[in-house]
Parts: sequence; structure tokens; C-alpha cells
Amino acid sequence: MKMEGWLLDASVDRGGRALTLWIKVGKKTRGYTYHKFHPSVFVRTDLLDDPKWSDIGALKTVLEHPDVTGTAIVHRFVSVYDEQPRRVLQVFTTPDMHWKVARDLETLPGATVFHSDLNPVQQFFITNEIFPFGRVEFELEGSTVTEIKCLDRREDVEYETPELEEIGIEAFIDTQSIFPTMEDPIHHIDVYHRNELILIQNDEERETLLELQRTVDEIDPDVIVTRGGDEHLFEYLTTRAHLNNVQLAFSRDGTTLNIARKESQSFWQYNQVVYRAGNQVMFNGRIHIDRRESQYYSPSGMEGVIEGCRLAFAQPQRVARMSIGSVNAAVQYYTAHKMGILIPPVKRNPEFLKSVNELASIDRGGLILQPRPGVYENVAECDFSSMYPTLMVTRNISPETICTRTQCPYDYKYCIEVPDLRFRLCSRRRGIVAEALEIVVKKRDAFKKLIEEGHDTRKYELMQNTLKGVLVSCFGYLGFKNARFGRVEAHTAVTAFARDVMLKTQEIGGAMGFKMIHGIVDSLWIQSDEEIAYDKVVEFCRRVTEAVDIKMSPKGVYRWMVIPSSRIHPSIAPLNRYYGVFKNGGIKTRGIETRRRDTCLFVGDCQKVMIKTLAHALNKKEFLERIPEAYAVCREYIERLHRGNVDLRDLVLHARLTREPSEYRTTSRAAVAAQQLIKSGKELHAGQKVHYVLVDEDAESPIRRVKALELLDETTRYDPEAYAQLCIRAFENLIPAQHLQELHLNDVDQLTPYLSQ
Repeated sequence: MKMEGWLLDASVDRGGRALTLWIKVGKKTRGYTYHKFHPSVFVRTDLLDDPKWSDIGALKTVLEHPDVTGTAIVHRFVSVYDEQPRRVLQVFTTPDMHWKVARDLETLPGATVFHSDLNPVQQFFITNEIFPFGRVEFELEGSTVTEIKCLDRREDVEYETPELEEIGIEAFIDTQSIFPTMEDPIHHIDVYHRNELILIQNDEERETLLELQRTVDEIDPDVIVTRGGDEHLFEYLTTRAHLNNVQLAFSRDGTTLNIARKESQSFWQYNQVVYRAGNQVMFNGRIHIDRRESQYYSPSGMEGVIEGCRLAFAQPQRVARMSIGSVNAAVQYYTAHKMGILIPPVKRNPEFLKSVNELASIDRGGLILQPRPGVYENVAECDFSSMYPTLMVTRNISPETICTRTQCPYDYKYCIEVPDLRFRLCSRRRGIVAEALEIVVKKRDAFKKLIEEGHDTRKYELMQNTLKGVLVSCFGYLGFKNARFGRVEAHTAVTAFARDVMLKTQEIGGAMGFKMIHGIVDSLWIQSDEEIAYDKVVEFCRRVTEAVDIKMSPKGVYRWMVIPSSRIHPSIAPLNRYYGVFKNGGIKTRGIETRRRDTCLFVGDCQKVMIKTLAHALNKKEFLERIPEAYAVCREYIERLHRGNVDLRDLVLHARLTREPSEYRTTSRAAVAAQQLIKSGKELHAGQKVHYVLVDEDAESPIRRVKALELLDETTRYDPEAYAQLCIRAFENLIPAQHLQELHLNDVDQLTPYLSQ
């Protein structure tokens, strides 16, 4: 029987040694057995080159393994640097034994096992070009799928998505302690469904658990959303279910919930310490999204997860928990499969030896134009669309396209010169990294066009944000030490081209009468001596786009723009801190308190009102005249602090732990708050956040200076002077130092005690 539906996910049926495909037909999702797919690994071994061994002998040796279902000798590119494919063994196994067979094959003479990182489900998706949330047509015999094909294409931009049934689960614990434990019973459970709250509460904990199971069975959700499901919720529910002799089953195949404690991890990622729960709770047939662990769901909703699945050919629950670097890797893995390139077990692209002078010349990053603090008029902002990814695509930048040979064997006709570097790029064949990124760049451009045309803007905004995250990280991933298809020379080639692009852009701007007052890698701010015309900015962007083959777009023309001073060196401006008002009245802020995640609500609101006060100014002169009004706002907020007229919840500050609490050697606010929480029974690790209130900033004992959010009570009082200093700092961060010094405020005597030194 031929049917159509939506493939939501796939999982390994270990008992049946097959895959289970979870397909939604109409409003019902069911699991169907699929026997026709056998995952494989590829092995390069000395047996293939040893004259003592025939091909048949090598194949028979591998076939003796009880979990191997088939073998073949095929031709693949063992390395991205190979000119011709080489002979390798392809070894097929059952989905449940993929990892075991891969490990066992490593014992063959001189063996290197490829594709061992691709789990069986991901291999199934890649091989059949099927992805979760795609429409499929399938042949059904009983409960077994005999044939299946995807009706959607990965390249599609305007596509439908299935209507998913979603619930949220939150458990409330009956405890007398500040921090509940696994031994504390359930007080009640909230289930959120279709904007309604279902309260589950009974006198007996056992009945509460049974009612939770009945509720899940009755709603039959496709997606279960939690906050902390990986870290503690499902471990807690497992413990309570065992104590009450209840079997909870959230997987559609009836697998009993049984989550054991696993060690968490803290690691360095994208310039910050990240905490990852030890458990990754994933269900069969249902999609569990933990908002705290998801890189995609929290900022982009299910739309982000859906687009991520199409890019990565991976399971939804894994995509939701992947780092953006892992998504980049998955995109490259699919491209490698299409190009016949094997995925190595470890990185095999060593860096060329370089002299100290060579290191200094190439390791320079993108071009940055250091701005001067000040208030600027007649300024326009322009930026390049995905500059680094576009350079990688259009210049064919990839590990295997780097060429350091002095003489080109192809008479230089394929050579692309890299500015200021001693190596070239070869365009004779397409690089794997350039090929992998091309679809991401094109799809994001298409999504942005749909948004501009007003097509389902919220949906496509979320999807393009997903692609933006992938593109932002692709440059860093190219230089990542563990990236299978990364290379430092390729990484430095990108920045060399980027510097050249910015210099050419500066030349074009100068020829048109513009002066560049600020530039950060792919964004720049141009100024004119006279009132700047938007049409002229558009023409500037057009000329730059044609000259450098990267799309540049105007972001807006400012009435005025402020680049504040550094707190340490007032004559220098921080590169990523600025704000301004566009001609249409829109306000843009970057790097100041209103954009910082560690700012409390009260100080953020104070700065927002100050900016709105300044935003009434139509030019620089009026801006300077309104500075006293902005300070008056600041003083009003300070007076509220001294009157005690501020809710403690608006004064909560936030900080991420950069190390384990026991490793701190200073008495920073975050370290003190962490120690308070640990003494109260909470477990904390590097990468987690602490939240606290300033209670006595000048106390001799550091432990009395702050109080962790979880320990606040009715007796807690905040320190008004400490928060007044934060308000003053928020004011100072809006005004360049030279204008602060020029001020002659009527109430200067009141201001002086608060101004930071």
C-alpha cells in the first residue's frame, strides 16, 4: 500500500536489528519497521596491498565477523588531497552493531576506519537523502516499510512543515529545603498544552505519576518541551516512579523511562565556558527539547530545529543539542558523502611549518579600523552579507585547495592569488568546505528575500537566524584544531581576502567623498562632510558589491551616532560599543548595558530611558544640549534606589562561572554567590550562571557583599550606593569622555560623588 506522510524521526530498533521510522499521517504518528538499510564503515587496510592476500580472501576475513552483513571493495577518496580514488573495504552491518563492528575492524593490519562517527540513523538520512520533517512517500506492508523516498528537497526554500502536537512539562517539588533533592516528593506537575495549563495534583504521589502518564498518552504529543529535562527533571521523575512502583513511558515505543545520573561537562566553546548536562534524554518517536540545552529551539523555535535537520541530515533531538560547530561538521559530512570523500576518524591536515616572521604576517585576523570616541553626524552604516562564508564559497577556500608550490604544474590558469600570503588557491576542482557552504549562503539569501517581500516573515526570520548562526561559526570552525576538514592556512586565507576587501571598499568610499570612521571586519560606518543622501549610500554599496563580488547593503543613515570612550583609556574607543538614532527614529545599540546579559533590569531600564531622552535630538548640537536631561533621568533612578522604591527582582545581576567554584582564588561577586549556593546544598559547575543582589558592597567580609538570588528572603535589603554606581556607569558609557569633561551641570556638586574615577 502506497502512502504519504511526514517523517518526524528515526531510531534504532535493537531487538529487531532494524530501523524504526516515525511517520505522521494525518494527525497520527506511528513507528514503522524498516529492514532495508544497513549502515557501513569504510576500511583502508594493508590487506588490500599485500600480495599474499587476494581480494576475495580479504572480503572473506571480514565476513567472518558475526555482525557483518556484507562487504565490498569500492573506490573512494581516502583524503581530500587525493587526486584519484583508492581501493577500500566497505563493510555493512546491522544498525544496532555499527559501533562494535567499527571498533573491531580497527584490529585489521594497518587499518584506518572511516565514517565511524556517522551514527546509523544519520547514515540512513544521508544515503537516502531523507530528512526529518520532510514529506515522504512510502510502501507499507503491515507495519513494515518496504520502500521510502523523500518528496521534498534540501534546497527548497518555501516548504511546508507538519503540524506538531506539543506539550510542556514542569514538576514542582514538595520540600522544606532551599534546594530540593531526589528524596523530596512531587507536590504537583504542570502540563502546558495549546496555551492551556493542565494541573496534575493528587493526595498520593503514585496517582500524580499515573495521571501524568495518562495525560501524555491522551494528548499523544510529537514534541515534549522542558526546562532542565536533561539535567534533572527526568532523572527526578525516574527516581519517584521507582519509589512508587510506577512505569513511566514517554517514548512512543513504550520504552520505560530510566534515567541514571551521569557526570556533567564544562568546556570552552566560542570564547566562553559552556556547561552541558551529563544526560541527553532522547525519546523514541517523540522529540524532547530541553530549552536549557538547546542551541536552536530557544532562539529559533521548532522552525530552527526543522531547518537544522535539513542542513545536517540528523535527528531532531540531536540537532537541538548540537553546537553550531557540530552542525557545520554535519553539513560537511553530507558533502563528503556526495563527493566520494571518506570522513577520517581524526583530523589529518597538519599545519605547514612557518617562520616567526611568516606567522606574524599571516596571523592578523580581519581588518579593523580603530574609531575615535565622539558624537558623529552624517553617518551611514553598511555591511557585507555573510562576508567570510561568501569568500570561502567564491574564492574556493578549503584545505585541499591550498597550494604552496612555487611553480604551478597547470601553468597558473587555475591559480587564485591570496593577498600578502606566500601560497595560492587552486580552482581546478571544487573544495569540500566551499561546496558545503554554498547551499547555506544561498538559502539564507533566499530567506532574507522572502522576509523583505513579506512572506510569512516570522517563520522565515527564525529559519534565516538558524543559517546565520551556522555561517557565523564556519570561519572559526575552519581553523578549529579538531575539524576533520579544517586547516589553519585556509583560515588565514579567509582573513587575507577580507582585509583586501575592506581596503578596496575604503578606496571606493574615498573616491566618492566618504570617510570611514569605523570598521569591524565586515561592517563599516562612512561619514560625509555634508548631509548624507541615502541614494548615494546605495550607489556606494552597488559599486563595492561589483568590485569585490560580495553583496554589501546599507543598514541605515543616522541622525547622529555615538562612539563612547574606553573606561580605562578615555582617548580610545571600544570596538564593539556604540549607539545611535537613524533618520526614521529607530534606535540601535551595541555593547552597552541595555545589550549586556549581565545587566540587571533596573540599570538597563535606566539606560534605555536616558537613550530615549537623547534620541529626541535631531543633530549633534541638540544631543550635547540634552546630556543634562539624560543625567537628570539617571539621578531620578538613583533617588528611587535611596527611597527603597525598587523591587529586588529588578536588581538581580547575572554572571557565568568561568571555572569550577572551588578553583576561584579571588572574591569576585560571582565566586562569592557560588560559594553561598554550594554551602546551601546546590551543585554548581563551570559554565553555569549565578544570579545575585548587591547587599553591602563595602562590607569587610566578601561573603556579606552579595546574596545569591535563591537565598533572598523578606529581610534582604539591597545596597543603594552600589546600584547608584552602576547607574552612573551606565550614564558615563553613553557620553564620550571629552564631552563629560566639558559639561557644566547646574548640580555638578551632586554629580561629582557618583562619577567613577
